[in-house]
Amino acid sequence: MSVELTRDQQAVVDNEGGSLLVSAAAGSGKTRVLVDRLLRRVLGPERADVDDFLIITYTRAAAAELRERIARELAARMADRPGDRHLQRQLTLVYQADIKTIDAFCTALVRENVHLLDFVGDRGLTADFRVLDEGEAALLRRRVLPRVLEEFYAGLTPGGAQLADAFGFGRDDSRLEDLVLDLHAKIQSHAYPERWLAEQRESWAGLPEDVGETAYGRELLAAVARKARHWAALLAEGLDRMTGDEAIGKAYGPAFQQGAGMLRELAEAAEIGWDRAGAVPLDWPRLGAARKCQSPELRDRLKSLWARCKKEMDAARSILDVSAAEAAEDLRRSAPAMEALLDLTMAFDRACRREKLRRNATDFADQEHYAVRLLLGEDGTPTELADTVSQRYREVMVDEYQDTNQVQNCVFSAISHGGRTLFAVGDVKQSIYRFRLADPAIFLEKYETYPLADQAEEGQPRKILLSQNFRSRQPVLDGVNFIFQAIMSREMGEMDYGEGERLHFGAAFLPPREDCQTEFHLLTFPQGRGEEDVPLSRPLAEARFVAERVRRLLDEGYPVTDGDTGQLRPCRPEDIVVLLRSPGPRLRHYARALADRGIPCGTQESEDFFSTMEVAVVYALLQILDNPRQDVPLIAVLRSPLFGFTPDDLALIRGRHSAGDFYEALEASDEPRSRDFLERLAALRSRARDMSVHRLIWRLYNELNVLGVFGAMAGGEVRRENLIALAEHARAFESAGYKGLFAFVSHLRFLLENGEQPTMASGAAAGVQIMSIHRSKGLEFPIVILADLNKPFNRTDLQTPVLVHPKLGLGPLYIDLDRHIRYPTAAREAVSARLSREMRSEEMRLLYVAMTRAQEKLILVASLASAEKKLGDLNALSALPVPPETVDGCRSMAEWVLLPLLRRREAECLRALAGAEAGDFAPTEDSPWLVACRDGLDYAQPPAAGEREALETPEAREPDFDPAALDFTYPHQNAALTPAKLTATQLKGREKDQEIAENTARPYVRSAFAPPRFLAGKEPLTADQRGTAIHLVMEHLPLDGDPADTVADLLARRLLTPEQAQAVDIPAIRRFLASSLAEELRGADRVEREFRFSLLVPAGDYYRDMAEEDRVLLQGVVDLFAVTAEGITVVDFKTDYVTEETLPAKADYYRPQLAAYSAALERIMEKPVVRRVLWFFRTGQAVEV
Repeated sequence: MSVELTRDQQAVVDNEGGSLLVSAAAGSGKTRVLVDRLLRRVLGPERADVDDFLIITYTRAAAAELRERIARELAARMADRPGDRHLQRQLTLVYQADIKTIDAFCTALVRENVHLLDFVGDRGLTADFRVLDEGEAALLRRRVLPRVLEEFYAGLTPGGAQLADAFGFGRDDSRLEDLVLDLHAKIQSHAYPERWLAEQRESWAGLPEDVGETAYGRELLAAVARKARHWAALLAEGLDRMTGDEAIGKAYGPAFQQGAGMLRELAEAAEIGWDRAGAVPLDWPRLGAARKCQSPELRDRLKSLWARCKKEMDAARSILDVSAAEAAEDLRRSAPAMEALLDLTMAFDRACRREKLRRNATDFADQEHYAVRLLLGEDGTPTELADTVSQRYREVMVDEYQDTNQVQNCVFSAISHGGRTLFAVGDVKQSIYRFRLADPAIFLEKYETYPLADQAEEGQPRKILLSQNFRSRQPVLDGVNFIFQAIMSREMGEMDYGEGERLHFGAAFLPPREDCQTEFHLLTFPQGRGEEDVPLSRPLAEARFVAERVRRLLDEGYPVTDGDTGQLRPCRPEDIVVLLRSPGPRLRHYARALADRGIPCGTQESEDFFSTMEVAVVYALLQILDNPRQDVPLIAVLRSPLFGFTPDDLALIRGRHSAGDFYEALEASDEPRSRDFLERLAALRSRARDMSVHRLIWRLYNELNVLGVFGAMAGGEVRRENLIALAEHARAFESAGYKGLFAFVSHLRFLLENGEQPTMASGAAAGVQIMSIHRSKGLEFPIVILADLNKPFNRTDLQTPVLVHPKLGLGPLYIDLDRHIRYPTAAREAVSARLSREMRSEEMRLLYVAMTRAQEKLILVASLASAEKKLGDLNALSALPVPPETVDGCRSMAEWVLLPLLRRREAECLRALAGAEAGDFAPTEDSPWLVACRDGLDYAQPPAAGEREALETPEAREPDFDPAALDFTYPHQNAALTPAKLTATQLKGREKDQEIAENTARPYVRSAFAPPRFLAGKEPLTADQRGTAIHLVMEHLPLDGDPADTVADLLARRLLTPEQAQAVDIPAIRRFLASSLAEELRGADRVEREFRFSLLVPAGDYYRDMAEEDRVLLQGVVDLFAVTAEGITVVDFKTDYVTEETLPAKADYYRPQLAAYSAALERIMEKPVVRRVLWFFRTGQAVEV
C-alpha cells in the first residue's frame, strides 16, 4: 500500500538544481526518501538507469539492505506495469548498481586505476593487491615500528633524545611506540597526512614570543572570557533574586555585585591579551551571614552558586598565573621533542607504506588516501579521472553523511562535479563516531551555511529539514525535545536545538493511548557502602530496580503496537531494551537481576570477549596445542569444564612430581585421567600440523563437545555465539593469507594485550535486550530503559602525554628531566579544553540517540550517592534553558537530565531532596513526566524467595507438598540407570571403541612435545604403547606389502617416533601376512579397516529387565573386515601376552566384542557374518570365535 509523503519529504524527492543536504531527524524516514528520489529519476521522465547512481552507505549490511529495498520497490512497480521493458531492465541492473561502502568504492577505484599511482622507490601497487583487515594492519604497524625506532636512535638528534627521555619515561620504547601509533592513527582522517605533519612541524619551529598570539593562547583566552561572562551573568541573576529578601540582599548582595564586576573585567581583559587578563586578580569577598532571611532555600541556593563560581573560575584563571612569555618559553622548550615526534611519525608512515607495497597490500585508510591522490591534484583541483568518474554518475548519494571524515569528503566532492551532484542525508545530532575519526563539523558547516531549498538560487547548494518523526509517541518526543531544548546549543553541543531541530509528531496512524509518559527514576544511596550488614553495589542495585520495572511492565501487560497488525497487544520481553553507555562488567549485573525476576534476556555485547570462560578456555587449549609446556594455559584447560580436574587433583599431580614444569608432572602421573588427557592432547597436536586453524577449532568443538558443555551453562546461547565467533575469526584470519596455529595464537595474544576484540557477528537476541547506545543506533524498540545515567564521562583519552587535535595540533606535557616534574603547557591546556568540549558534545548526541530509540515508552534511570547535597548543587544551577557553561561543567548524562528536570512541576520529589521550596518550578505545556525517587538500599539484596514466588503465575507455582510423594517409586528406575550409549569396549575390547563413543579419533602418533634429549630419560614403551603402534601399522599396511616399508613411511611422516618404530614387531606382522587368513583376505571382494559404526540396538540385548521399545546406541571400531561371495569375515587384532594355555580363555574374553561387531556389520552391510577371527600376534595364531 502506498503511503503519502509529507510536503518536506516530497521536496527531498523532487528537488534538483544543486547540491542537496538533507538533515533528517530520528525516525523521519530518510531511507524512504532516498529510495523514492532514486526511483523518481529512474522511472520518471528522466528514464535513468539504477546503475547511473552511486549510493554510499557506511556498512556492508546497510548496503545490502538498501539494495534489497530498492529491488522490492521495483518489483512492486513491475506488478503494476508488467510490460515495461525499462522497468524490467532496472530489476536486472539493481544487482549491478554501485550501492556500496566508501571502502568498497575506493578499493574498486584504486584497482581499476592502480597504474596511475606513483611508485615508491622501485615498488608500486598492482591490481591484485590485498586489503588488510584492522587486526592485520595493526600487527603490521607493530612489526614495522621497532625497525623505524632503530633508525631513529641510530641518527639521534637533540630533539629526538629529549623525546625519548621525556616521553619514553626512561624505561623502554613502549610509551614512545604508543605515542607514535596514536598520532599516526589520528592523522589518517586528513586528506594529506604528510602535509598536516609538515604544517605542524613548521608551526612548532616558528613559535612567537607571546603565547597569546598562538592558536593555543587564543583558544585559552576565549575559554576564560566565555566562563567569566557566564558566571558574571549568573551572579547578576542571583542579585535580582535577592530583591525580595532584605536579609539575603544585605548579606550576599555586595559580594555578588563585586564578583560579577570582577568577572566582567576579566572577560574584557581576556579579549585584549594574555598578560592583560593575568593582571586581573580574583579577590573573592566573603559572604555575610543571612540568619534571619525569609527564604532559607534561596539562601542555600545562592551560597552553593557562589561556591561553585569561585571553584570553577579559580581553576579557569589558573592558566594565567604564568606570563605570556613564560608560557611561550615552555612551548619552545617542548618544541624540539615535538618536532622529533612529527619527524618520527612521518618516517613511520613512510615505512608502513613501503612495507605494505612490498606485500602488495593496503589497509582501509590507504585506499581512501590513494583515491584522493587519483582524484585530486596537488593543488586540490579535480584530475581527469575525477571528471571521468563524475560523468559516470548522474548523482552521488551519501547516507549517514554526518559520519564522514575529511578524506571521504574530498572523494565525494571530486566525483560529484565539485559537489554539484552530491545528495547527502544524515542527522548531525546522531553523529557518535568521532572516535572513528568522523568529523561532524563537515555536516555542520554545510548545515549552517546552506540556505533552505525554497530560498536557494539555481545551482546554489541548499538544504531541506525533515523533522517529523514517524517512530515515536508524542510523550516520547516531548521528553526528548524538553531535555535537548534545555541543554543543546552551538556552544555546548555544536548546534542550537531550535524549531527546525525539534522532533514533530508524525505517527498519527498509531492507535490512540494516554499512558506513555516519559519516566525518570532516581535511586538514592548514602555516601559510601551504607549499613554494615548491607553489602551495597550501586550498579547491581540499579539493575535490580530495572528488572523490577520490567517485571511490572510484563505482568501488567503494558500495551505496545504490533508491527504486523498495527494494533495494541501486551508487551513481551523482546519488546524491551536496556541501553547502557558502556555495558562492560555491568552486563552480568543486569543478566543476573533479570534472571532473579524470571525474565529472559539476551545481549549482543561482550564485556570482554577474551575474558569469557568459553573463549578463555579455547584460547588456552590452542596455546597448549601449540606448546603444552606452558603452565598457566595448561592448568586452565585442566580446570575447565571440558576436563574437570579439581584443585586437589592438580595439587596431587604436582606433589608427586615437583621438579620441572606441570606438563612433566602430568606425564609422570599414573592417574588414568592424566593419561587420557595426554593421549587426547597428543592426537589433537598431531592433527594440528596438517589442519587449518578453522578446521582444528571445529574439531576441538566436536571431539570435546565444547559447544554442548558451554551451551548447557547459564547464558549458553551467548556462549555458543562467542565460540562460533572465535571459529569464524580463525577463518577470516586464514583467508587473509596467514597460516598455522602459532601465527593464530600470536594474533590472539596481540589482540588480548592491546585490548582489541574480534569482530562479532550480530544476531537477534532473545528476551529483554541489553546493549550499548552505540549498537542501538539505527534500531527502534517499543520500550526503552536508559539506565546507568550517572556513569561519569570517560576522560581516559585526555590522559596521554601528548594530545592531538585535528585543527589545534599537538598538546604536550612539559617534562623537566632535571627537576623530575611535569606540568601542562598552554598547548596541552588548549587542546585538552577543545577535546573535552567536543567529547561532551558527542556524549550529548549519544544521549539523543538513546532517547530517540523509543517508540511507545521511554524510562530513564539514574542513581546518586549523597543525593541531597548533589541535587542541592544542581538545583542552584538549574534553569530553562541551562546555560552552556553549566552544561559543560556536568560530569554525567544524569546531571544533564536533572538540571532541566528540576524545573518541572512533576519533579517535586527531586526538589524536596534538594531542599528547594515547594512550587519552585517553571510552567511547561508538553506531555507530563512521571518522576520518582527511591531508596537504593531497597535493592541492595535480590528479591526474596517469597517475592519471586508471588511474581509467578498461578500455573507456574508449585503445588502444596503431599507427604505421600515420599513413598513414590519411579517405575522406570532400571532404564534411568542404564546408559544411553554402549561401546564394544564395555563388552570387552580396546580403546578404539571408546574413542568413537566420544566422537574422537586417536591414531597413535609420536609423543606430544617431547622434552630435549639432554633432559629426557630413556624409558621403555609400555605394552599398550607397543600394541597401539602395531595397530597403526596394520591400519596403513597393504596386504601384499612389506611391513618394514610401512614402518619407514610412518616414521618419515612423523606418525611414529624412532623408539615406537623400533618397538613394532615386524616379524610378527610378516607371519600374519604369510598366513592362510591373510591369503583369504587378499582374495576378498572388499576389505575395510578401522571401520567406525554407531547404531541403535535393543537395550534388552545387553541389559536385563528392559522394555521392548528401549534402545541404546552401540558404537565401535572394527579393525578389519572382508566381504566375499559367502559373506563377511570379521578380524580383530590382539597384541596381548598369551600362551597356548591361556589362548582359549582370552578368545572367550573377547567373544562378546566380536559378536557386537558382527551384529552391527550384518545390519549395516546387509550380509551375513560367516567368520569371526581373533589374530594374536604374540603366538601368530588365528582363533575363530
